[in-house]
Amino acid sequence: MDILTKISGKIDHLNTGEQWSIRAQDLWISRADFQSLSMYLSKEAEKGKFSIQSNDTFSPRLGGTELIVTKH
Repeated sequence: MDILTKISGKIDHLNTGEQWSIRAQDLWISRADFQSLSMYLSKEAEKGKFSIQSNDTFSPRLGGTELIVTKH
């Protein structure tokens, strides 16, 4: 099962209003791959089923490694 399928399934199973933190470290992916994932999720969030926000603990110039997903 690929990462996108796992993440989509997890989001589908969240209850309305529930939040989930997605971290590059937990997925064992590079910062560059995480940025691509972030862009994909941003586009998917435009459909309105969930929203994402960045929870950057690092300098913005380095790129974030964590997203918070909130189910609608």
